[in-house]
Amino acid sequence: MTRIAIVGGKLQGTEAAYLTRKAGFTSILIDYNEKSPAIGLCDEFLCCDVTQETEELIAALKGADFVLPANENQDVLEALTGLAIKYCFPLAFDPEAYRISSSKLLSDELIHANDIPAPRYYPGCGGPYIAQPSSMSGSEGVQRLPDQEALIQFLSTVSKWEESRPEASQTSWVIQEYLEGLSYSIEVIGSPGCYQTYEVTQIHMDEVYDCKMVTSPCSITEQQEDQFRNTAVKLAELTGLKGIMDVEVIDAKGEFKVLEIDARIPSQTPTAVYHTSGVNFIEELRDLFCGEGMTSKKNQKKNPQKNQKKKFCSYEHLMIDNGRITEHGEHIMSQGGILHLRERFYGADEVISDYRSGETTWRGTFINWADTEEELMAKRQSMRARLREGRGT
Repeated sequence: MTRIAIVGGKLQGTEAAYLTRKAGFTSILIDYNEKSPAIGLCDEFLCCDVTQETEELIAALKGADFVLPANENQDVLEALTGLAIKYCFPLAFDPEAYRISSSKLLSDELIHANDIPAPRYYPGCGGPYIAQPSSMSGSEGVQRLPDQEALIQFLSTVSKWEESRPEASQTSWVIQEYLEGLSYSIEVIGSPGCYQTYEVTQIHMDEVYDCKMVTSPCSITEQQEDQFRNTAVKLAELTGLKGIMDVEVIDAKGEFKVLEIDARIPSQTPTAVYHTSGVNFIEELRDLFCGEGMTSKKNQKKNPQKNQKKKFCSYEHLMIDNGRITEHGEHIMSQGGILHLRERFYGADEVISDYRSGETTWRGTFINWADTEEELMAKRQSMRARLREGRGT
C-alpha cells in the first residue's frame, strides 16, 4: 500500500491527510506540535522537529513512498530538501518554483515580464488599493485602502505593524489596484513540457480576505476557462515547476487577472476538485513522483474531466456557538482542537471539525455535494437548520 509522509499538520496538512484517506493510502503525519489539527485524520503521528536529524525521523521519511511538505516554514522546507538529497527519498516539492511563488515581488515580476494579465502596481494606478506583505502567508496583513490619503496614512504605520510581528521584519510591501470581481482558482501538476490542469473552483472571501468557502463547478465561459488553463500552464513552464501549483485569478470585467501563485499543496480547493470531478491530487502526485509520472503524456491544457458528469460541491467553514452560526475564513480551523472527519453529521455529507460530545461551541469545515446546484443549495439550507436546532445525527 502507498505510504505518504505528510510534514506539517495545520491547514495544508489537514487537506493532504483527508485526500490521502480518500485515496486509500496510509499516512504518517510529522509535526513538532503534539496537538496538530491534522492528527485526527492520519494513521500515524511522529512528533519531532524536522530540522533536527534523528534516526526516527529518517526512518519515517525513508519508509514513505514519497514525502509531502504541507507547511510554509522555510527552515523546515530547507531541511527536508537537504534530507531528500542526502537520503534519496522522493520529495513532492519544488524548491525553486516555491522560492518564486512564495515572494509576491518575485512572482509578480515574472507575471508582468511575460505579459500575463495582473493588477497594476501603485503609483501606476488609482485607488482603491490593496496592500499586502510580499512574503507573509495567506491573508496575513492584507488591507484595502480606499484612496491615496488612506494609502499615505497606511505607509506611515507600516513600521509599527512589523514591530508587532517579528516574523514580518524586513518585509517588502506590495501595493496594487483593488479589483472588484469573483475569484477563481486552478491547480496545475506536472514537470516541464508535460502539465495537466484540473477543475476550476470559485473562492469566496470573508471580510479580511481569507477564503471562507470554495464551490465548484463554476459558471465561467469556455473562453475564460481556456485562458485560465493556458495561463496556469504558462506559469508552470516559466517557473520550471515539478510538482503542484495553485493559480488564483480575479474576474476583472470579463478578463481573468492573476492575483497569486503558490507552488505547494494548497488547502480547501483540492477537496472541492475531488468531489466535483473525482480527481485526487494525492494520487496525481504519487504518479508524478513515484511512477513514470506524466512524461508519457502530451502537454495537456484542457480539462480531462470536461465530458464527464460533475457533482456540485461546497466546502465552507462555520463556527457554531449554541446554535448561532457564523461564517469565517479557513484560519479558524487551526485555532481549535484536533480535527476529526464525520460523515452525515448535522445533515452535511462530511464535516471536518473539533466537535466534542456535549460541547456547544465548535468549528467545522462542512462539505456537501449533489447532482444539481439546486439540490446542493437545499442540502446546505437543511444543514444550517439542523445546526441551529442542535440536531446532529
